[in-house]
Amino acid sequence: MEQTERTPEQRAGYWRGIGQVGTQHGAVGDADEPALWPGGASAYIVVTTPHSGIVATDGLSDSGEGGGPGLGVELYVEGRELVSGPMGEGRWLTGVLEEAAGALAGAGESLGRALADHAVLSLELSDEHAPDGWASDGRLGALVGVELPGRPAQFPVDDATVRVLTVVPLRPSELAVVRAEGAAGRARVAEGLAGQGWHSYADSTRPAVV
Repeated sequence: MEQTERTPEQRAGYWRGIGQVGTQHGAVGDADEPALWPGGASAYIVVTTPHSGIVATDGLSDSGEGGGPGLGVELYVEGRELVSGPMGEGRWLTGVLEEAAGALAGAGESLGRALADHAVLSLELSDEHAPDGWASDGRLGALVGVELPGRPAQFPVDDATVRVLTVVPLRPSELAVVRAEGAAGRARVAEGLAGQGWHSYADSTRPAVV
């Protein structure tokens, strides 16, 4: 079996270990920059757990022209608002994920270097889908890579590893901390999320943790 076949199978196996996996679907918006994905097209899957819904990228780790597992990552967003799927109450979270996917796909090789240097990354996205009280100066912040205890954060493909990274939208006060403090601010917000039991779960009702 070639790597082009093994990577999707390993990825599917990862998600089967998390919950019930739905069918693959395309983007619901136009911010995910599909031409920059390793295979030249974007795709997503929905995973349902007993307490939450997940929308995940399905192809950022596919083999590109240079071989290997693409960008070496997949992204996902998770919360109770996604239990009904990507277009229901959690539509805003789907938008956040797709825009984050486009931003990281555009980062190319620099993404791997950033992940090697930092445990958690941050992004500033548009406020197109942000609920009231979440945007700051037309921007919505997000952390990438906040860990959820007990859930594997990677899966192997041959001699490589694909990281499975969470995307967590930020409240304006949290984004302000990240802007002001950089890596230390990202760590402080991540610690606040963990301290209040949110970890990587996203919810429009979540209060600020800093």
